[in-house]
Amino acid sequence: MAVLLNFMAFMNLMFYPLVIATLIAVAIEQIIRAMASSEPLSVQDAQWINRSMGVRKFFYRQAWTVNILWLLGYVVLLFTTRTSQPQMPDMIWKG
Repeated sequence: MAVLLNFMAFMNLMFYPLVIATLIAVAIEQIIRAMASSEPLSVQDAQWINRSMGVRKFFYRQAWTVNILWLLGYVVLLFTTRTSQPQMPDMIWKG
């Protein structure tokens, strides 16, 4: 169980930097798109846009993967640490 808790802590540590990196990549991609020099995109502009789009997609996928792995670890911990509830005594009718 300690390994799973450490794994979840690592996933929790990775999630927020990946979200921040995704937001920064979106901003950089929009800046690159706005700075494209010509209306029909030149080959160099298209390469820069495709590269920035690939970086954004990479960070987005990584953030989702980390989030899903953390959730999977949480579900596993939820089911493995569940204990049965003790039976409540019937104290009302004992007089």
